[in-house]
Amino acid sequence: MTLFRLAAYGFACTAAYYLVPKRFRWMVLLAFSYGFYAARALTGLPFILLTTLTTWLAALRIGSIGERTKQRIRAEKATMTQEKKKQLKAEAKRRQRVWFFGVLVLNFAILAVLKYTDDVLGWFGASPLGLLLPLGISFYTFQSMGYLIDVYSGKYAPEKNPARFALFVSFFPQLIQGPIGRYDQLSPQLREDHAFDWDNLQRGFLLMIWGLFKKMVIADRALPAVNAVFGAQAGTYGGAVTVLGVLLYSLQQYCDFSGGIDLVAGIAQQMGIALAPNFKRPYFAVSLGDFWRRWHISLGAWMRDYVFYPFALTKPVGRLSRAAKARFGTEFARALPAALGNILVFLLVGVWHGATSNYILWGLYNGVILAFSALMEPAYKAWNTAHARLAASRPFHVFRVLRTFLIVNIGWYFDRCAHGMDALRMLRTTVCDPRAGQLTHELLKTIGLPRADAKLLLLCTVLLFGVSLVQERGVVLRDWVSRQRLPLRWLVLILGIVSVLIFGVYGSGFDEASFIYYQF
Repeated sequence: MTLFRLAAYGFACTAAYYLVPKRFRWMVLLAFSYGFYAARALTGLPFILLTTLTTWLAALRIGSIGERTKQRIRAEKATMTQEKKKQLKAEAKRRQRVWFFGVLVLNFAILAVLKYTDDVLGWFGASPLGLLLPLGISFYTFQSMGYLIDVYSGKYAPEKNPARFALFVSFFPQLIQGPIGRYDQLSPQLREDHAFDWDNLQRGFLLMIWGLFKKMVIADRALPAVNAVFGAQAGTYGGAVTVLGVLLYSLQQYCDFSGGIDLVAGIAQQMGIALAPNFKRPYFAVSLGDFWRRWHISLGAWMRDYVFYPFALTKPVGRLSRAAKARFGTEFARALPAALGNILVFLLVGVWHGATSNYILWGLYNGVILAFSALMEPAYKAWNTAHARLAASRPFHVFRVLRTFLIVNIGWYFDRCAHGMDALRMLRTTVCDPRAGQLTHELLKTIGLPRADAKLLLLCTVLLFGVSLVQERGVVLRDWVSRQRLPLRWLVLILGIVSVLIFGVYGSGFDEASFIYYQF
């Protein structure tokens, strides 16, 4: 499904949504969601249905067991001993645990087998099996399991209507590449009878245009050069061209991913539905931790709530922390659970992208830096206190942003290379063999970025930076546009559409590419 077809599908869904009576609108969303999935990946339909049905049933059983136990305790309160009450609660928890872990393991096992079998076979030099990877399986699995964990922990009651739960899992805008929604935030919006709102329609359309601009004009224009640099044989390019390739990948990946999120968030907003935020200008981050609180926010929040905190609060980590306190002091002991949790989380995030050496090293690279930062946090705070004026100055803030940008881009070597050794080789080339003389207009043309495209890409990057800078200072540009007179609003819309049509679809050397995160 091309980007314009996706946008058109979104408009068709929006039109149908407002044309039917309010009580049927959630059914329209369900029909369009399964229609989207069937049109895009019919063979993957049984897998999303299996996840939906098993999760819905397990959550229902977990809730039912807990409710029946509470009812019995209330009914026999006068005669029931404390020991009997403990036994009933323990038995209920045991039965809930069977359902919980059974469905949790089942769905993560399906994800692991389909996603990682070929990677694991590759470790041993075996031929890949080419197993089917259903569209969005990582996203809908994580979203469903987050719901199951919340029901098991008693955060909210389970959804009794299987069709409404199916809509939560399959809502088509988020199936493409997230964000990973939370049931208590998304499901009420999906069932709410949203009245037609012209402001939502206009603001959603503006966001869609901006997303298409980032994806089609910037990301896809940078893509050929990125592929050429990272796909070249060892020794073809020196460090200067390698750095250019990494910077272009940094730009391409951000515009591809955040552009896709803007597009689907705009589609949802036209129907009055607010998806969870997934990006917050990550390249303005002042630390690596700050960066990951701004990039793929919903995945980071999922890992924080369902992996990081549970792991940090486990008894073995607590015992290790107490042992560290006796040997290294209180501050080190307090930071140790966070340090270990960060390594675990980013190792899992790396594997989430793929079970290959480059992703594993990328995850460890980020996790180790964040772990070191957690352990050094007291020293950082002491330094900032001692040099308060410098720490609060604008030049130091810019230094922190640039330092973070450098750290992140070193990580992108591992993220983009096919193998970990390729990333290490390219890093060595960057430092030891710059060959700056390779950076010529002829070279840019050779790697798929002729002079006209290079100039346009630079201009659009400056525009992207300017918009992001304004947003970073607290200005919501869509709000500003919405407050202007009608002629100016139409001018902005027309300019956006024309820019996408001319420079995106019909521009020099254009080749529409799927979103990077389609494969996940």
